[in-house]
Amino acid sequence: MENAITKPKQKKLNDLARKIIKENQLVSIATASKECEPWISPVVYAYDKKWNMYFVSIPSSVHCQNIRLNGKCACAIFDSRHAWGTGAGLQIEAKIEELSFKNTLKAGKCYISRVYPYPNYNPKVVADFVQNFIANKKIYKFYKITPRVVWMNDPNSEVDVRVQVDLNG
Repeated sequence: MENAITKPKQKKLNDLARKIIKENQLVSIATASKECEPWISPVVYAYDKKWNMYFVSIPSSVHCQNIRLNGKCACAIFDSRHAWGTGAGLQIEAKIEELSFKNTLKAGKCYISRVYPYPNYNPKVVADFVQNFIANKKIYKFYKITPRVVWMNDPNSEVDVRVQVDLNG
């Protein structure tokens, strides 16, 4: 159900959507095969100033094979540590693509510079992985998620109402 909301309320929801991206590190990506068989994979992401997300994966994995088929995905970002009924999450319709070697450098910089919010994050491990990955052309590839439409359930609504948010607004 879509819901008309005021500009100040919309701004707060847009801010909350950006906060959800900043405060989490896993995005679940849903893809489909040529036979329309669904597949979902959680991946660690970094993001840029335009709210595109980058992740690393193995091209032979099911989700990467599906990405090559049509370049579309649905994504979800949420913090499962919240108490029941108190959390907010994002539902994202997106374009998804494997990056060329040239664009891998930008994605690598995002990965190295990101401060991951969950415990046990070691920036040296991330930097070493990315540098080793780039230098040795390992089997991993970088992928880019470009959000097209982003929704969230309005946490202030008395009923479950999905509203569109603008990450750049």
